[in-house]
Amino acid sequence: MKKSLLIPSFLILFSSAFAQEAKTILYVGDSHSYGKLGTTIEKNLSQKAARVIMQSSCGATPSTWLGNNKYEKTVCGFWKKDGNEEIRSKEHNTPKFVDELVKYRPDVTIVQLGTNIAAGAKPANARNSIIAMMKAIKDEGSKCIWIGPPDANSKVVTQVKLKETNDLLTSLAKENNCQYVDSLKITKFPADNKEGIHYPPSASAQWGEKVSVQLLELIKDN
Repeated sequence: MKKSLLIPSFLILFSSAFAQEAKTILYVGDSHSYGKLGTTIEKNLSQKAARVIMQSSCGATPSTWLGNNKYEKTVCGFWKKDGNEEIRSKEHNTPKFVDELVKYRPDVTIVQLGTNIAAGAKPANARNSIIAMMKAIKDEGSKCIWIGPPDANSKVVTQVKLKETNDLLTSLAKENNCQYVDSLKITKFPADNKEGIHYPPSASAQWGEKVSVQLLELIKDN
């Protein structure tokens, strides 16, 4: 007669918890993530993932991260945090996105880009670069999540171009099996802030908390 194998419930819970924690998340973004948006998201993701690699490069677009000109150097801020290792520098070469995917083999890849797409002459010009990033994530076998641009009050990043960018990203995310976080639905640029694009720390942190809720929901079964 076969004996049934009974696994103690505490071992099942331990195994389940370990499986949930044993994941690597790679996150790349622009100057929004250099500030409180990035640090807030990093804090929340680190509570659920074994390893979170955060990278942000000021002025970045998908083309920047793809390294179309070998390495795209930022001169307005770069941040990288991988556990206890952290770099903050005004000038830094933006790592090549594909190289980072190969290096870290992430279970989940999060891209926070969109504002600098909207700052361009035509958001549609970024179409191929967006697709290339999404395809690279898929080819790596990583779960793709894209965080779209927040609200702005700028003559450069106009409401019209924000909508065009958001619509483009929404469509391409759907076509390329990438989950999309629509930041326009959860942000409103402070009326008393004349900067127009970058949020003050408190508002940026609030945006980060709202985004984190959606991210944690999207990665929970990964």
